[in-house]
Amino acid sequence: MINRVVSIFMCFAIILSFAGCLGNKYDTDFTISRMTYFADNKEKELVAKEVVAIDDASTKFNYFGIKYISDSYLKCSLTYVVKNENIREEFFLEPTESEKDFYSFIDNALEKTTATNLVEFTCEPLNSRKAKVKFIGFSLFLREVPKQEVFIETKNYKLGVDLLWGGALSYLEDLNSNVEAVKVDGKIKVDSNASERYDTRAVNKNVNLINRNDTGRLVQQSYYGTLEAPYEPGTYMDNTWNYNPVQGGNQYNDHSKIVDIRLSEEEIYIKCRPLDWAKSKEYITPSYMESWYTIENNNVHVKCRFTDFSGYPATPRTQELPAFYCIEPLNTFVYYDGAEPFSKDNKLVTNNKLGFWPDEGYPNFTSIEQWSGYRGEFSDSFGIGLYMPTHDTFLTGVFGRGETTEKDPSKAGPTSYIAVVKDYVFESFKPKEYDYYISTGTTDEIRSNFKEISDLV
Repeated sequence: MINRVVSIFMCFAIILSFAGCLGNKYDTDFTISRMTYFADNKEKELVAKEVVAIDDASTKFNYFGIKYISDSYLKCSLTYVVKNENIREEFFLEPTESEKDFYSFIDNALEKTTATNLVEFTCEPLNSRKAKVKFIGFSLFLREVPKQEVFIETKNYKLGVDLLWGGALSYLEDLNSNVEAVKVDGKIKVDSNASERYDTRAVNKNVNLINRNDTGRLVQQSYYGTLEAPYEPGTYMDNTWNYNPVQGGNQYNDHSKIVDIRLSEEEIYIKCRPLDWAKSKEYITPSYMESWYTIENNNVHVKCRFTDFSGYPATPRTQELPAFYCIEPLNTFVYYDGAEPFSKDNKLVTNNKLGFWPDEGYPNFTSIEQWSGYRGEFSDSFGIGLYMPTHDTFLTGVFGRGETTEKDPSKAGPTSYIAVVKDYVFESFKPKEYDYYISTGTTDEIRSNFKEISDLV
């Protein structure tokens, strides 16, 4: 078989001589070399796993790119050498009618791992018995690896994502509202000008509004799939747990794999391969999550995309779009309960007694303005809101109400939670996309900011 397909994939051995070893910053564009020697440029048909043996001692690399065309989903792998050990890395390609580029860091690249020799390439169709495939280019790179958190900043917000937790949103600071944390009777309060409001000194003047106590918090993508064979369920809190790709990682605080990072002054793009929440780190899911983070005037805008390659049975489930965990001192839940969205009608409802599920049930709230949020204890207190222009139902809860004692509440156990919930069929080979927005300020300011978005969508 190897001899039969060498003519198809010989490029992977040859192109290495052209592969650049780049020391550029991680926000640099990377160009995939073309195979000019592939004169006929014909499609090749895959009917089973194809294996190409490569014996090439290249320069060091931690990142690779492939340019291709395919009419099917593909499961591929590269085998390379790290410290005299062969490492086989699995990756997945989506169908595309025109040329498409795929980029990926090698495993453990964020821990400064680099590879030397490329040993083998494999490819097989996933969702069909055969696939028409054309490989056009392949290159290896040595990228500069960023620090654990990367940030973008405007006059309104500082936004950060944690690369060791799948690039989930881990940091959001309001730069305009003089948000402070103070300690009152041993408990932390957060508000605009909190030191004046509570007549005490501030213990923190750079308050991160996102709870990042563990891999299950943050603001992140999370999806619920099957319990049926061939999937083997995990266990979480003594419960049998379904297939559950989670951007941040698993219940043991192991982190998902970063596949790609692109960073500019205006945007952070992250692609990760998530872990399965209830299983150990060896059970990395055959799926990709992509996130695009931008700051648009008074709002944070996040685009999400999820593609699953498992082939597990399609399963109707309620999904979190997204899972949103903010700091607990903002624990008064607020939403619009009227019938005239974004009008002068100011029928806002607050709830300062929410507990956390399942002990308090699973409280759902519906708002036709499609946003909800949490604020401090006063009617004009500072708060944070989540808006999803296409969905109007929210699952909410406060864990450890009034129990935050750390001066950095983002690292505390107590947290306030929102999820935009929606029923749909979890299905492999059908990418899921959605957008959400986050804003901060008083409740009126948050509502006004979201109205600006509603007028545009």
